Amino acid sequence: MGIVLSMLVAVTSVLPAQLPPLSNVDAVRHIQFDLDIATFTQQRFSLRRQYPTLNWTSDGCSAPIIGSEGRSFNFRAACDRHDFGYRNFKALAIFDTSTRKLIDEQLHRDMKTYCNSQRRTFKVRCIAWSEIFYTMVRAAGGP
Repeated sequence: MGIVLSMLVAVTSVLPAQLPPLSNVDAVRHIQFDLDIATFTQQRFSLRRQYPTLNWTSDGCSAPIIGSEGRSFNFRAACDRHDFGYRNFKALAIFDTSTRKLIDEQLHRDMKTYCNSQRRTFKVRCIAWSEIFYTMVRAAGGP
């Protein structure tokens, strides 16, 4: 019985977690602020099926020269979630300066999470890039 239980636990741990039915507002808040970036990345397509009316499009970080990736960083997932937040909070008409700041701060945390997973030689440069991206996003202006 122990091996069957172990196999069951192993199989269910890789299955995508389904959120309970939430309103679009609650779903956007949960996806934007409650999920860690790894879970957001892993569950993005199943969440997209669960909430098809939300806007899941992304153009990366909209950094025309640099883009979302470089030799010492890859902020694509962080940018995808940032776009998700901006687009959906705006579509739901609940985007204001305080919400914008929360979304931007989440981007900052997501980028730092990525940087902290890098080896030391890239980590310092990655963190420097995350600070540049965050500063640019905050300077871009209001809602």
